[in-house]
Amino acid sequence: MKKFIVYILFVLTCGLAVFFTYRHMQASHYQATAIPYIKTVLPQISTWDPARVKEFMAPEVLERVSDEDLAALMTSLSQIGKLETIDDISFENKSSGEHITRGQQPLVTYELETHYSSGEVKVTISLLDKGDSFDVYHFNFQSQALAAPD
Repeated sequence: MKKFIVYILFVLTCGLAVFFTYRHMQASHYQATAIPYIKTVLPQISTWDPARVKEFMAPEVLERVSDEDLAALMTSLSQIGKLETIDDISFENKSSGEHITRGQQPLVTYELETHYSSGEVKVTISLLDKGDSFDVYHFNFQSQALAAPD
């Protein structure tokens, strides 16, 4: 029984090591390209100008989002205020985009800890990897400033 428990612990430890090594390899692959892109695109999104945001969005997304919906979203998000700092950018995952995009282009997701004029905001952004560039596929802002008033 003791050998079995040791074996199970060994297998779990190896599995976790492989998982974290693979995740680190994925993150480092995008370190030099995705993070500078995020640092460029987030201030542009944070202008809350729908026309400017459309410049960075993936065509697949723009086909499903009307101009009115995007304008309403930007108006709502403008309650967050002005982007002041991007404090931390952390790699979350890389997933196959084959079921949601027109090809095999992967989606790379990052979580950002940011500070806007309204306070701290957690931003999640998914980028469509186009090989030599990126398009924004999805973004989400979590802030107390967006919470519904009581």
